[in-house]
Amino acid sequence: MIKIQRKEECCGCKACGDVCRHGAISFHTDAEGFWYPKVNLEACVECGLCEKVCPVLHPDFSYLENSENPETYVLQAPNLEDRLASASGAAYSLIARAVFEKGGYVAGHIWKDKTNVVGYVSANPKDLDILRGTKYLQSDIEGMFKTVSSLLKENKLVLFSGCPCQVAAMRRFLRKDYGNLITTDFTCMGIDSPLAFAKYIESLESQYGAEMIYFKAKAKDVGWRHLTNKARFANGKSYFGICETDSNLQATFQNVLVRPSCYECKFKGMPRIADITIGDYWRKKYDSDPLDDNTGTSYVILNNAKAVSFFNRIKTSCYNRKVDVHHILEANERANSSLPRPEYNREKFYERIKKEDFSDVVKDYHYKKNTSGFFSITTIKRIIKTICKGILINIKHPVSICSFLYYNFLSQKIKTNILNGDILYITRVNINIAKDAKLIVKGRCYIGDSLGNTSITINKGACLELDTCTIESKSTIFLLPDSKIKVGYRSVLGHETILKVQNSVEIGSYSLLQDKVSILDTDSGVIYFDAQMQQDKKISIGTHSLIEQGSIIKGGTIIGDETIIKSYSIVQGQFEPLSTIAGNPAVVIDNNKCWKYNF
Repeated sequence: MIKIQRKEECCGCKACGDVCRHGAISFHTDAEGFWYPKVNLEACVECGLCEKVCPVLHPDFSYLENSENPETYVLQAPNLEDRLASASGAAYSLIARAVFEKGGYVAGHIWKDKTNVVGYVSANPKDLDILRGTKYLQSDIEGMFKTVSSLLKENKLVLFSGCPCQVAAMRRFLRKDYGNLITTDFTCMGIDSPLAFAKYIESLESQYGAEMIYFKAKAKDVGWRHLTNKARFANGKSYFGICETDSNLQATFQNVLVRPSCYECKFKGMPRIADITIGDYWRKKYDSDPLDDNTGTSYVILNNAKAVSFFNRIKTSCYNRKVDVHHILEANERANSSLPRPEYNREKFYERIKKEDFSDVVKDYHYKKNTSGFFSITTIKRIIKTICKGILINIKHPVSICSFLYYNFLSQKIKTNILNGDILYITRVNINIAKDAKLIVKGRCYIGDSLGNTSITINKGACLELDTCTIESKSTIFLLPDSKIKVGYRSVLGHETILKVQNSVEIGSYSLLQDKVSILDTDSGVIYFDAQMQQDKKISIGTHSLIEQGSIIKGGTIIGDETIIKSYSIVQGQFEPLSTIAGNPAVVIDNNKCWKYNF
């Protein structure tokens, strides 16, 4: 019977429960949210089947004769919607769709609710939408082993996908390779705790003050490489958490969320266990590649002749190029090696997230890990690199070099902090800041370029707050006394943007203002005798909003998250999230349209 002496000896596949004919095995969740088998000694007849199907006890799959040097391709599905709905280049979508078209069954994973993932078997092509997409936590596939086995014995074509350990478990359960079975795995970093994920969602809901109604890992709205976690909430707000800022992703890269067995994974390296291995095609940042446009690119490793034959049937339906498998493995460290253990006490981490806010706990550990003293070698290197970059981007503009050094290190009115990475990179920018006015810089902010002068005027008592944003050339920003402008995280203001403000303007994170957009909340000295004209002039532009070229946003405008404003619109009023707005005066012309910008 199954006896777990160390938690590293159980991958949580639940194959032992499926194979037990006497119902002697149940599963109990531990303090970290992972399940482990428990044997009812009274019901157990000690037949040994549970041990025979355990992939951790029997990790040798040499009988499969999978190749040490398999055929490998990078690919993209030609359909942009397929790519945007998928985690990478839509390799899984192509494979699953080919199986559906043959009348086969796809055995994959879907969200059971907002914090749990379960196995799911379907012959309905419409289910592709819920099957595809990354789900970064352990999936409960209890019952799937028996279902897949029954379908194969009925001579049905079946695609089974999962983590390498789950594919190994399916192989052990079936006891032989079936010609009508296609298995896919991926270069797995590890499977995360459902409990930790639930605490993460709980933290987001607390932060946004509403229930989460939508979640997508590796959303591509703000660029594929950011590994973005996207969420929407019942109050219309949207969240985009990239790997640099999202607490769930930070904890993932601290290696604290994974199942203990992931630290001693027995299913790494070559040859693989699955017929086909898929994953993200990462390349060096500055290498050009026609198959990488930041909408997602996949690799497929064809581990045996069955996989090659299957792929040849779908090869013509995608953009692809043959590559050396070692080129892929070199860029995916975890294809060959297990995760290292976290640098801090794992048990204490899980104790804390049960009592404290998940994001607060992760940020605490993240801060301690990434903070070093002023005189550390790492800090000194970062300071030198920052200064050199500011000089190099202005190498043809000596005056801008002087401005860069003055504004970042000498000005009392501009708040930067090179130790925290808060720096202002400027080229051909004139900044005039009155007494009691201030410019607050968070992260790396870029203003201007060599194409023309940019002007920033901040009058008495006014404040301009920038967060890791970009303001392009020939732009004009004018703050009247006691006014405020806040430009959100990674937002971009295009060429010849005009912001003239006497009240308050807030631009949400990840927003894009294209060229020649104007945001104006002033009356330009005009006094109206009609009291109704003296309305609140504040302007708020929601997270991940797109304002197309030449549009004008007037005072008293509230724009919801993920809104699109079409070119040359004149906008005033309040607009719901996910609206598409156009015209003069602008009105809602559509809803629920999404957009993507490669930040």
